[in-house]
Amino acid sequence: MLLSNGKKRLPLGYEDFKRIIDGRFYYVDKTMLIYELLNNGGQNNLITRPRRFGKTLNLSMLKYFFDITEKDNAYLFDGLKVSEHYDELAQYRNTHPVISLSLKCGKQRNFELALNSICRDIQAQFSKYSFIAGSEKLGEADKKRFMMIVDALEYREGMFNESIKLLSSCLYRYYGTKVIILIDEYDVPLESAYFSGYYDEMVSFIRSLFESALKTNPALEFSVITGCLRISKESIFTGLNNLTTNTILDVKYSEFFGFEEDEVKELLEYYGLEEMFRSAKKWYDGHLFGKTEVYNPWSVLNYANDLRTDPNAIPAADWANSSSNNIIRTLVGRADIETRDALERLVNGGSIETHLSETVTYGDLDDSDENIWSFLFFTGYLRVKELVYNGAETGDRNIYSLVIPNLEIKSCYREIIMQYFDRYKKEVDREALLKALLEGDAEGFAEQITRLLKRSISFYDNKESFYHGLISGLLVGAGDYKTESNRETGSGRSDLILYQQDTAQNAVILEFKVCRGTEMADEAAKRALEQIDERGYAAEPEARGYSNIIKYGVAFKNKLCYAVMG
Repeated sequence: MLLSNGKKRLPLGYEDFKRIIDGRFYYVDKTMLIYELLNNGGQNNLITRPRRFGKTLNLSMLKYFFDITEKDNAYLFDGLKVSEHYDELAQYRNTHPVISLSLKCGKQRNFELALNSICRDIQAQFSKYSFIAGSEKLGEADKKRFMMIVDALEYREGMFNESIKLLSSCLYRYYGTKVIILIDEYDVPLESAYFSGYYDEMVSFIRSLFESALKTNPALEFSVITGCLRISKESIFTGLNNLTTNTILDVKYSEFFGFEEDEVKELLEYYGLEEMFRSAKKWYDGHLFGKTEVYNPWSVLNYANDLRTDPNAIPAADWANSSSNNIIRTLVGRADIETRDALERLVNGGSIETHLSETVTYGDLDDSDENIWSFLFFTGYLRVKELVYNGAETGDRNIYSLVIPNLEIKSCYREIIMQYFDRYKKEVDREALLKALLEGDAEGFAEQITRLLKRSISFYDNKESFYHGLISGLLVGAGDYKTESNRETGSGRSDLILYQQDTAQNAVILEFKVCRGTEMADEAAKRALEQIDERGYAAEPEARGYSNIIKYGVAFKNKLCYAVMG
């Protein structure tokens, strides 16, 4: 499909390979994944990548290339990179029955709903091949079991836990050709189960489903399984010694998930947006798969689409906002002092050093923060900056330096951190805060602010505007008085003035300062207080008839608040 200007549409939200090619959408060619799998893959291939980096589209591509029922769609690959190898791959091109499952449907609030969703997806695969049930090549017992699943109205775990093996066996006998199994987002049900409280039940079902289909299955040609995490400790892949695992630490397949820099440049140039490349790089580059630096494809496509509508569109956190970000919420929500310090280093452009566990599980989240760092890395929220310690020669664990990949991910951390900070702000006793100011209790006021700041994860050091907004927000609505911020008075603009309703009462002037370099908090507070007098900030409240004017210099040094009254 072409737009009025003759340009192809961007495939936003499209994950079906045929729809993209037939619809003449813009397609970044990843078809050489087929060639690499057939030349370098194993029988069971687990490929882990963060969400929305092209896993689903790639599995759709594999289905259309291998599936014996898709021969009419063989033309889809004409002119793409893999077409240069048609002769070499002829024995695989549309010659095998394919079982294609997506377990992302298993993201449900309880086990029963998740089980039903997964079983319905399996049932759809049986229905796709229902015509083989009448074949004499199948035994009567298998025919009966086959049709029980096709006709099932209720989904029982015992009926489906070996269903993929049954389907592959029936297809092998019917076609005389071994089966290719494609399983997308295998760990989505496990993530949902962990956060919803039915983890053990889901592990048991997924284990039985995979064991029967992938372990010693004579009908299996090969399988490709995708997800965000390599999960083995739960014994989901128990005894599957023929499992070839590829994570984002591995070099193989690194260029087939996500966009490489040249691909991003080519896409932007195609739509006349090449001048926005630097912006796209800052926001969406920085993910490292093996030794290949890649951009987040979902965000790049959305950014390009926004720019075509509005040339002045600013980058947005499209990828970070497309999920619940539960892992970051878990980390921030329970962070102790050490973890808060590590998060502060990360969001302020620093790094952390840690071991990466490639077999970390959802069940391990509660064991240590080291496990959460591994989760954040393998799910795309952190990237390797460098290998700090190579333990290969001594048998020790490798230690990596990790950083936040780009501005998009940094904005995600900041948003979640601020959400928790807002929660802490609601716990502040605003009436007590106001009372301290009105009674001249500078120390009590500062102590309450310091307690709040110490609970937070900071990325606002040296930003006076943050502290200004914080204090203003805490005081608004705390009593019967009016607040004015940055109001011109005297020879400048005061930071904040509070007016009680009656001029016989009080007006409170607050001036905020952030400590400069080695400046002490008491020195900065005195500097703020001096500015109130030097610039005549009391002129406005005096003109309104207030004679009782309380002045505060308020200073901030990291998470310390210090106040002095004049």
